[in-house]
Amino acid sequence: MTGGRTHPNGADFPLITQVATTESKGHGNQVLQPELAAILDLCRERPLAIVEIAALLDLWPSVVKVLCGDLLAKSLIAIKTPGEETSTPSVELLERVIRGIREL
Repeated sequence: MTGGRTHPNGADFPLITQVATTESKGHGNQVLQPELAAILDLCRERPLAIVEIAALLDLWPSVVKVLCGDLLAKSLIAIKTPGEETSTPSVELLERVIRGIREL
C-alpha cells in the first residue's frame, strides 16, 4: 500500500488532521489503488480525521497518513491541521470561572 514508506511525503499530519476531498464526484481520469479511492469516498460526505479514516478502513493510522500524503500530492484532498493555541486565558478569567464553579 505504501511502498515501504513509513512517513508521508512532506509534512507529518497529526492524528486529528481533518481530510476533505477537493472534488465532488469521481477521481478524475486517475486510476487509484483501492485504499486511496476508499479514503476519497469516505471524505466526500464530510471531512474526517486521520484517526477516523484509519478506524473506518481498519488500517494503521501511519498507513493512512502516508496514503493521505499521496492524495495531497495529487491535489485530490485538502487538509486542515489543528491550530496552535494563539493565546492563553487571563488569570482574571480563570478566577471568575473558579468562583462560578464554587457557587454551583
